[in-house]
Amino acid sequence: MTVTIPLDVEKMIRRAFVERASIQVIELTRRVYPDEVNFIVYVRGADIGKAAEVGNQLDSELSTDAYRAFIVVRKAANETVPDNSPARLDKGVQDDRATDLIRLISARSRVSLTQPSLSYLRDAPGNIATVSAARHQLIFGRRGAGKSALLVEARRIVSEEGAITAWANIQSFRHQERDRITLFIIAAILDALASHRIKVPPASAVASELGRLSETVASLIGSDELSQQKVQILYPRVQSLISRFLEIEGVPLYIFLDDFYYVGRNDQPAVLDGLHACVRDADAWLKISSIRRLSRWWQSSPPMGLQTTHDADTIDLDVTLQQPARAKAFLEGLLENYCHAVKVSSAARIFNSSSLDRLVLASGAVPRDYLTLAASSIVRAQGRENSRLVGVQDVNQAAGDAASEKLQELEEDMASNVGTAQRTLEGLTAVRNFCLQEESYTYFLVNYRDKELHSDLYSILTDLMDVRMIHLLDAGVSDAHAAGQRSEAYLLDLSQYSGSRFKQRIHVIDFKGGKIVARQTRSNADARSGDDPRKVIAIFRGAPTLELVKLQRDSAEKNQC
Repeated sequence: MTVTIPLDVEKMIRRAFVERASIQVIELTRRVYPDEVNFIVYVRGADIGKAAEVGNQLDSELSTDAYRAFIVVRKAANETVPDNSPARLDKGVQDDRATDLIRLISARSRVSLTQPSLSYLRDAPGNIATVSAARHQLIFGRRGAGKSALLVEARRIVSEEGAITAWANIQSFRHQERDRITLFIIAAILDALASHRIKVPPASAVASELGRLSETVASLIGSDELSQQKVQILYPRVQSLISRFLEIEGVPLYIFLDDFYYVGRNDQPAVLDGLHACVRDADAWLKISSIRRLSRWWQSSPPMGLQTTHDADTIDLDVTLQQPARAKAFLEGLLENYCHAVKVSSAARIFNSSSLDRLVLASGAVPRDYLTLAASSIVRAQGRENSRLVGVQDVNQAAGDAASEKLQELEEDMASNVGTAQRTLEGLTAVRNFCLQEESYTYFLVNYRDKELHSDLYSILTDLMDVRMIHLLDAGVSDAHAAGQRSEAYLLDLSQYSGSRFKQRIHVIDFKGGKIVARQTRSNADARSGDDPRKVIAIFRGAPTLELVKLQRDSAEKNQC
């Protein structure tokens, strides 16, 4: 269900607080979920009690059949009431605030521990509750899907609840050997314990062991020769220390590992196995973000790593094009938060409706791509004389400009898996040639049976999807003429066929108002609107089928040349 919020609801909330309790709202933000919306109201500390009463009244008044609304009252860090009077944006993209928006997106679209989200917007209401729970978790998503943002937000929440937190960005260790990576993570855990020691007496056996272990780990990290046995012998000592330390302190420990895919795929089970051994039977929990197709979290022989459903749960953060209306609502909510931060009342003051639809398509529903393309589109529009709003052509051009950056990211993502980058790049060439040169379609099907028979070649497609060169449209397209036969529908990334203008006379997928539309460029043929599921499936069924052996054949032919 898509949440549609009246444009004047925030003004109404501010007015209600003034009229009912003489409370000035210092700051107001909103967080939109598929069927729920939270309005975060910041007030003076002295007004918290009265404000909570008003908030409880507004909960039911703002809720509709389409969504539930909740007012969350918080104390403002700065209790100075700002001037909230609306400001006009007569110049559109030429206004200084549009340039401020570009700068803000550039500065805040990438999330890190020291640079959290501008305003964390959850796509699924349960994600934060799940990742904050006492359970090991693997958080998967494409680059830019919001993995780091989720970890940073979860760390903030559990820290406010009194938990001890340790953080390690695995990219910093990408050039280290497997066992040294494990030691760096253990060192981060021990540092976190030492920094949060309150109840553990300085002269106790636990405090002494913490000091000895920290010295041992630091010594091993600095040694030129490091054996697996020397590292593994530490696991029981670390486990015992963590268990006893947390029992005395009476708080849990959360260990956040960001970008775990930078550990070599074959080494990942061993690293996870060692960390799991260190936290077994203790109130300590691993929260690990990674790219699914670059991850190997369990091996069965010998058993090693984290076994899903048994040892750990998984969270999938990808908002795909399978639900275009949901993707549009979530991404536009994200952009609205950035607009409000630079005192632009709505994204519609800078983007026309068609360009907002095109941004969903161009980004493949990846949040960071959506934001950076929005910023690049504004730059493009500012270059047009007398322009006021970002148009579709500006988004097309920005998507074309993004192609080289995506290819560079592909190589970076595959850096820890030797040989896969070249294979994936060759796969991209094969898919692009099939779509644009042979079939003149920007979307295609892959048969389930072909996927099962050629799982190694199918992995090329999943790698391309992880680096946002293709996007999943539908995971189960039925065959109209063969009962039981199904296919997956994919869309080629806009950057691969868009520059100054669309490649002509090709069949493309577009979005209008959150609905899928199929049309042929530079053609008089009528566009087909997927305004119900049956029509959407009919559109996808008309796409050509890519035989996976073609990826192998094209690669082999290229190597012979």
